[in-house]
Amino acid sequence: MDIVVAMTGASGAGYALALLGELEGEESIKVTLIVNSTALSIASRECGVGPQVLRRMVSEMVDAEEMDHPLASGSNRFDALVVCPCTTSTASKIASGIADNLATRAAAVALKERRRLVLVVRETPLSTPVLKNLHELSTWGAVILPASPPFYSGPSSIDDIYRSIAGRVLDIIGIENELVPRYVPLRTEG
Repeated sequence: MDIVVAMTGASGAGYALALLGELEGEESIKVTLIVNSTALSIASRECGVGPQVLRRMVSEMVDAEEMDHPLASGSNRFDALVVCPCTTSTASKIASGIADNLATRAAAVALKERRRLVLVVRETPLSTPVLKNLHELSTWGAVILPASPPFYSGPSSIDDIYRSIAGRVLDIIGIENELVPRYVPLRTEG
């Protein structure tokens, strides 16, 4: 399986790190990471992780400004693109067909080639224009997966929250995992 993860300049780098950590070392999965300078800065500030650590977690790390890359063409296959965390600006560019960096171009490729596209949107509240763009993306086949963790499992740390979202992403792209706390309804004796 060939997975592309794009980290944009949204807060929530821990979501991407949890996802990359779960994919790391899976021999049957190639992971290409697209990052921009803001995403690197946020990963450092929020998680204490620099580019060297990220590079070791993936098969290939690419600067989002590098438009002359195989991912910019639909003739090169990948199975899924996960934008995590996804800024609302990035989501809006994708919805508008603006492919001004490798992340938005790979998303355009995913849409036109009908490949799995997952946007882990990390912003609140959402403006009306952003909601409209997310709606459009959803109708075109993108999966909008807001970073809204479940609390029914009683997470005990921020890492539990990061892992639960990473697990939901893995569910969506078809990778078995035990990160997601599965909901079990409460049964009351009657």
